[in-house]
Amino acid sequence: MSDIEFRPVEPLLQPKSIAIVGASETGGDGWSRVLFHNLKEAGFPVPTYLINPRREELWGEKVYPDFASLPEPIDHALVIVPARFVNDMMREGIAHGLKAATIFSASFGEGRKHIGQERGEELKAMIAESGISVCGPNCMGLFCLPRDIQLYPTTRLRNLPKGPVGGIFHSGGTLGYWFAQAAERGLGFSYAMSCGNEFGLDSADYLNFLVNDPDTEIIVGMIESIRRPKAFMEAARRAFEAKKPVILMKLGSSELGKEQAKTHTGAVAVDDDVFNAMCHRYGITRCKSIDEMVDFALAFRQKRLPRGNKLAIVTTSGGAVGLTLEAVGAEGGELAKLSPESFKRMDEFVPVGVDVHNPMDAGSTLASNVPDFCELCEMFAADDDVDIIAVQGRVPLADDKIKTPENYVKLMKSTDKPVFAFTRMAHNCDDALREFQDGAGMPFLFSIPTMVRSLQALVKYAAAQRRGLALPAAPSSRLSNLTDDALAEQLGERGLTLPAQRFAADPAAAAAAAEAIGFPVALKIVSDDISHKTEAGGVRLGLADRDAVLREAQDLQKSLAGSRLKGFLVQEMVDGLEMLVGVREDADFGPLVVVGLGGVFVELFRDVSLRLAPVDEHEVRGMLSELRGAKALDGFRGQAPRDRDALVKAIIGVCNFFLENRAWLAEIEVNPLIVLAEGKGVRAVDVRPIRRD
Repeated sequence: MSDIEFRPVEPLLQPKSIAIVGASETGGDGWSRVLFHNLKEAGFPVPTYLINPRREELWGEKVYPDFASLPEPIDHALVIVPARFVNDMMREGIAHGLKAATIFSASFGEGRKHIGQERGEELKAMIAESGISVCGPNCMGLFCLPRDIQLYPTTRLRNLPKGPVGGIFHSGGTLGYWFAQAAERGLGFSYAMSCGNEFGLDSADYLNFLVNDPDTEIIVGMIESIRRPKAFMEAARRAFEAKKPVILMKLGSSELGKEQAKTHTGAVAVDDDVFNAMCHRYGITRCKSIDEMVDFALAFRQKRLPRGNKLAIVTTSGGAVGLTLEAVGAEGGELAKLSPESFKRMDEFVPVGVDVHNPMDAGSTLASNVPDFCELCEMFAADDDVDIIAVQGRVPLADDKIKTPENYVKLMKSTDKPVFAFTRMAHNCDDALREFQDGAGMPFLFSIPTMVRSLQALVKYAAAQRRGLALPAAPSSRLSNLTDDALAEQLGERGLTLPAQRFAADPAAAAAAAEAIGFPVALKIVSDDISHKTEAGGVRLGLADRDAVLREAQDLQKSLAGSRLKGFLVQEMVDGLEMLVGVREDADFGPLVVVGLGGVFVELFRDVSLRLAPVDEHEVRGMLSELRGAKALDGFRGQAPRDRDALVKAIIGVCNFFLENRAWLAEIEVNPLIVLAEGKGVRAVDVRPIRRD
């Protein structure tokens, strides 16, 4: 059972009564008037009251001076008054039983000038003390389509179609634009909310609400930050287990984006690598743009998941094949290999001169013959190696002989695998597209790169569902007096073998230790004052004889005299590929595993892969394959292949050791971890534990 608490969203999105506070013709750029008429257009699905002490009547309705004069306590207040009046209005509403408020007003400390920061702190304290559910301030409202409650201040969203998609947006303006465009593509919606400054409810609360909501099956969002990461992850866990896909466009992945995220709503951007690791664990799909978010949602709406990762793509031109190969290569997709039986059947079916490949150019003859083209696609879908298929299709034009989607329906019924249609480029949408798309039962995705990314999104989500969730267990101990030698021994038992080494208290002892180990050796200082030995000049490598060790130890002793040297560590020289393995406790997201190229390269190139711990063999191999320098493990420029199996074992070993001991261990890093030739193992050359005390 989780101890995470989520704040109630129901008074906002499922209110029994509404009040528009600050109702006027001009206030808030006319937003109050639009909100009122949005509700009127829907037949006032809940009792709606107007509040303005300077008016007695407006839009044919009675206007009340304050909350005290209303005929009943109000569930949800839409607050559209100048910022300087908001706190007093909120205080009065809370005193009269107000349960929720959407505060459209701005100037509560957001932005570079932080105008109204003191006012904002007062409002935050009021919200926290009262427990009222608040959306905003500085937001553009929300909507609840299952109950026809439209609380977004524009007319363009009045006639949105109902459907399974719910949304969370940190940009109110983008929310309106995205939902209008997504409706053009044929999506239908349940709920949406613009978060604003999140003084009360935040993205974790909204996500949790949508997970619980029976009308919502797919959750989309554009977010700038996560204010309560642990609560957000708990909601994401529940979404994953409910098999409700979460599709996010997150700002802040670039340095410019991070700066914008800090100033736009007063939020602090989450480190993007850590965010990616969180998405990987909970099966969250990231999209690169809000355009992609539409196609991804269309793809998930089909409710079919692939059993594997093999793609089949059928086009009607050689150019489309070339574009497809580019996109598949860029996204790391894997094309299915057709069986000899499938190849023979297709080869006999297609016109003379058409070659059977994957991806395939079916040619102009089949392109103009929809029944035969779809029959060819059925053959692709029937191949055992194919897990997911996309076919180049289009909505019939006015002069086409075949204007109904029966052939696509037949294709869909021939298989239980995901099947999508795609076009080479985006184009305008109309009722014909939406009707044909709905009738066919498959989405028409726009552009080949977006199509491939949509297929890969389903492949990755399905893989995450098969993998399931592995969450870290509680640490096994609270305190430990583990010595460095005992720690090294335990790590060695988990696959992190240390080089032959000895501690020496002075230069003479270091020279003697080197003779006992055998030359060449490495010499390293031992000091509590210095954690990064190389940066401090405290490492000497490749020392070939006793005199060299004695000379270098004396030089280190002299040059680092003020660093409280305990002595020296003398190690056998190990030659191999340098890797870094680190595990640390992130204050927001929990234990993290970091793997990358070691030595100084991790700082120069940041060629690293992250996961939330724990990790298993499959996860670790996936992390290694993500590295830009992954080919170095396979042998490079005459080098022998490295011992990948030993490396995988070592990464899992140090991760599990940290998880079991993180009550007293804040971080552990092995840099470098030398990966020897295949079958020779690894050597943990430099292990740096950081204790919590």
